[in-house]
Amino acid sequence: MTYCDRCTRWFDSNEALWQHERTSSYHHFCDACDRDFVSAAALLQHYKKSSRHSFCMLCDELIDDLGISLSWHYEVSHYKCSGCNVPFRFEIDMLRHCREVHCDRWCAPCKRMFQNENNLRQHLDSAIHRPADFACPMKGCGRSFISTAALVLHFESGTCASGMTREMVDRLVKKYDKHGVITDPSRLIQGPSSSSPQVTRTWATERAWNGVAYECYLCHRTFKSLTALNAHLGSPVHGDKLYHCPKDVGGCGIKFRTLSAFCQHVEHGKCGVHRFAGQLRNVIDGVAKGGRLLTGSY
Repeated sequence: MTYCDRCTRWFDSNEALWQHERTSSYHHFCDACDRDFVSAAALLQHYKKSSRHSFCMLCDELIDDLGISLSWHYEVSHYKCSGCNVPFRFEIDMLRHCREVHCDRWCAPCKRMFQNENNLRQHLDSAIHRPADFACPMKGCGRSFISTAALVLHFESGTCASGMTREMVDRLVKKYDKHGVITDPSRLIQGPSSSSPQVTRTWATERAWNGVAYECYLCHRTFKSLTALNAHLGSPVHGDKLYHCPKDVGGCGIKFRTLSAFCQHVEHGKCGVHRFAGQLRNVIDGVAKGGRLLTGSY
């Protein structure tokens, strides 16, 4: 015989008492925790507060028996903020939350959360949100870009059909920036004054093989091929910082290795140099005009 204190009843066996506790309206049993509660409200509070149970506050429902995690339940049944994992019953509430709480990294038109403010800024500056209004002025190219910085990078990368290169851009900027407003004359390569200047380059040979890969002797990065290593050495990654943000027009003095990097700095408007954008555009126009002369792209 066994006895139920709450109901003041005797039962023939433990099995009978167990069945009674789970069917009687005077018992509210949590099988997972092996606990009996005095009311349905008390059991509900247990489900909500216990770390052993997955309880959805939005559904007011225990989801332990559904075979899924609470996080997955939020994903498939509700609208969860990807920035802080807070669930919402309606999408409109989640979108409002993202705009108000995560405005520094939330793109409302795309309904997309970014890791940080800088990533959002790059996204907003991409072709997704900005039209390609800057046409390449070189003959036979026909490509358009979303910004001056992107156009200059096109020249520097050597992908323009005209044959423009980063070295040509540097020399042309030196020519049009006579007073060194944005350039460091002592660092810009002077070279001969011919229309086809000779450029001193750094390159690697088979001696760069370290037994496993081709290694850059400057930064010790490794590459699978000699071609890749020489492309690395030909990039501005190890070059001098030829350009600077002019302090006398409200700039910050930061130095850059390429004109495109400086243009991007101006366009972002992080310092007062954004007021210099008009003058910079004149320099870029001069570079384009000089580039057409050098490459015959008229």
